[in-house]
Parts: sequence; C-alpha cells; structure tokens
Amino acid sequence: MEEVNAGRRLVGAALGLVAALLSACVHYTPRPRPPERIATDFTQRTLSDSQLRALLDKQLPARAGAWPRSQWDRADLLVAMLYFNDGLAAGRASARVATASTRTARERPNPTVTLMSEYANQHDGTPLWLWAVVTDWLLEAGAKRGARIALADLSAQRAGYDLAELTWKERSALRRAAADLLITQREIALRETVSTDRQAQLDMARRRLEAGAATRGDLDRLVRDALQDEQQLHDARRRASLARSALAGTVGVPVRSLESLKLGWEQLDDPSAVDALQLERARDDALLARADVHGAVVAYSMAEQALRLEVARQYPDVHLGPAYTWDHGIRRYQFNLGLTLPLLNRNAGAIGEAEARREEAGAHLEATVAGAWQEIDEAIRQWRLARARLTEARGPVYDAAQHIYAETARGFEAGANDRTELVAARVAQTLAELQVLDAVRTAQEALATIEDALRRPLEGPELTLTATLASPPVGVTR
Repeated sequence: MEEVNAGRRLVGAALGLVAALLSACVHYTPRPRPPERIATDFTQRTLSDSQLRALLDKQLPARAGAWPRSQWDRADLLVAMLYFNDGLAAGRASARVATASTRTARERPNPTVTLMSEYANQHDGTPLWLWAVVTDWLLEAGAKRGARIALADLSAQRAGYDLAELTWKERSALRRAAADLLITQREIALRETVSTDRQAQLDMARRRLEAGAATRGDLDRLVRDALQDEQQLHDARRRASLARSALAGTVGVPVRSLESLKLGWEQLDDPSAVDALQLERARDDALLARADVHGAVVAYSMAEQALRLEVARQYPDVHLGPAYTWDHGIRRYQFNLGLTLPLLNRNAGAIGEAEARREEAGAHLEATVAGAWQEIDEAIRQWRLARARLTEARGPVYDAAQHIYAETARGFEAGANDRTELVAARVAQTLAELQVLDAVRTAQEALATIEDALRRPLEGPELTLTATLASPPVGVTR
C-alpha cells in the first residue's frame, strides 16, 4: 500500500508540474485572411488615406497640413510607397522573423521527464510496484551555444540589409516610373502636335498635287512620315500607360488611384550637375555603405560561424539524467551521464561542407565589391555622356530649328511665306523638341543609374528621406 501511495504522490506532483507549465503557455489566436477580403482591401486603397496623411506629416514636417496635396513630388510618393507597398511589407515581416529567431537561439533546451512504472507478480509479500522519474538535461558546450547565437544575430543583421536593399530597389523603380510617365506625357503632347501638322501637310500636298504644283513622290513621302509619326504616337501612349501602371504597382495602389494625380518634378528638364570630386567621394563611401556589400560581409561572417558550429559539433553532447526510483520498497537516487560517442564519424563531412561554403562566401564578397566598383565607375561615365548629349541636343541644330520657325512665322504673318512653309518649320521645331526630350530621358535614366550604383539620392526632395531609405521603418503598418 505504501508503494501505491508513493506512486500516486509522484504522479500527482508530476501532473501538477505539467499543469503549471501549461498554464504559462502562449495561446493561439487565429487571424484568417480570406483572399476575397485582401482583394477588396487593395481595390479600396487611395492616396487620400488618413493614416498615410499622418505618416506624410511625420516624415515631411515642412509640408505638414497641406492636404489634399495639390501635386505629389517624389518624396510624397516615396512615403506612400513605404506605407502601401506589399513587397516592402513582406520584407519587413521577414526582418521581424529573423529578429525573433535571435530569442530562440538564446533559449536553453528543455529537459525531458520520463515517468516509469512496473508491476511485479510476486507471492512472497514483498512490494509489487516500481515507480520512477527519470530526467534528461542537455549541457550545451559554450562553443556550440555561442556559434548558434552569433548565427542568429548575423541572420537578423543580414535581413536588415536585405530590407534596405529591397527598399532602395523599390525606390529606384518609383523614380524611373515617375520620370517615364512625366516625360512620356510631354512626348505625347509633342507627337500629337506633329500628327496634326502632318495631316495639314497631307491636305495641302493633295491640293497642290491636284493643281499640278506637287509631285506624287512629295505626297508619298509625307504619307510615309505621317504613318511613322502615327506609330510613334501610339507607342508613346502605350508607354505612358505602362509607366502609370508601374508607378501604381510600386506605390502599391490600384492604377485608377493615380488617374487624377498631378506629379511635380523640379529640374526634370535640367538634371543637376554632379561635381566630379563629389562623385569620387560618393564612390568611396558607397563601397562601405551599400547594403548589398554589407550583406555579403555578413554572409561571410555567417559562413565563419557555421564552420565554428560544425567544428564544435565534433565533440559529444553531454546529457545529465538525475532520477528517482521507488524500487519495490527501496528508494533509489540515480545520476546518469550520457555522451554521444564519435565512433562512426567525427562530423568531418559537415565540417568540409562548411569550409567550402566559407570559401564560396569569401569569393562572393570579393565579387560583390568588385562589381560595385565597376557599376559605380560605369555609371559615372554614362552620366557624363548623357550630360554631353543633352548639351548637344540643345546646340546649333536645336537653335536653328527655333530660329527658322520664328522667322517663318513672322514671314507668314507679313505675307512673305505660305502656310506650307510655316507648317514644315513647325514640324521641324517640334521634332527638335522631341530630340531634346529624348536627351532629357537619357540624362534622367543615367542619373537614376548613378544613384542606384551609389545607393543614395543625389538631388530632389528625397534627400530629406535619406535616413529612411538607409534604415526603412520596420514598424510601418496599415
């Protein structure tokens, strides 16, 4: 009877301990996200969102209170992108997962408890029951625990750099889409002017052909030019639609939310010249500040810690097993010691793999630094070429087209020129404007490329948000 009571007390104590532990557990709370609700929420996004306004006022205090915006510049759109963009939301979630893993890495492994019982069918009057509680405690070696914690910390650090790199890429796409939309809208206006003038030229050429004052070849040439202009106008409209869709996708709102949006961009036609000395300093700084370079450095450190962990794993884990046994009337106190014997392998395969991964990470780091240097160097050359082309586009040919049209217009008003000459001069002037606009597009693209290479804005209202780009707000929610 005594052993039964002892067993009951032992089981009761164990169950009480289990109940106490379970009462401290975190409870699961379901948060379903039906696809139809997600789709509905997305279609209802607008730039008039009240929480977005609060974020704009916080990030851009100089413009706080200006609501609704009469026009949106790149800084406004950047804040909206940080608020709405679903890819960035996923990136922030990944960064939070990596940060949460650092706590997991620091947790000690839980012991295991085994309850044992035995009934012996004896007839000599001796106690019939055996009760036992056996525990198992893993004693982690310092190197293993330290390497695991270091790996988790480095993983969280790398996730932060990945988020910064993702934020910059989305910002770059935003800048390009906004520039493309503004420039293409102006291109459409110019090409519509050319199309109207081409039609006027065709009408006049037909009348002159009927009057015998023009040849069929003149009319055919005008028809060919008109068809080419019509195709270019169609392409420009298509590109404008694609640019608006790209801008909406980068911001993270439906396209219809941008239909009435008025974009503002100072110095769109005249991108700021960047001093050569400033570029050289920026290049040296970028090699130490680019998130992808930092990520490669952290990846190499992770490979180092992974190798350290595998080397530590060649030594056996130590398990302590204190136990209590009621052995048919006899109380026994046990102290067990368990080791993993490295008889069949000494973790040599995993160590070799870790060493190879460290070499791979080192080679990737060197390639990333070299690639960054080459990218920055080529971006600087392309920027200089684009600036030279923009200067040439506004050179003698452009000036001549402007001068000829002005002279022809004055002559037409004075009766010295006919309408055919006036329209031809205006077409030439508009085509010169299109050449300049194309050079502006090239210059803006080159400036965007050099900013990508340096991972920093060089001009515009985004300069006030440079810190946000370098370390995007992880806690932004909607």
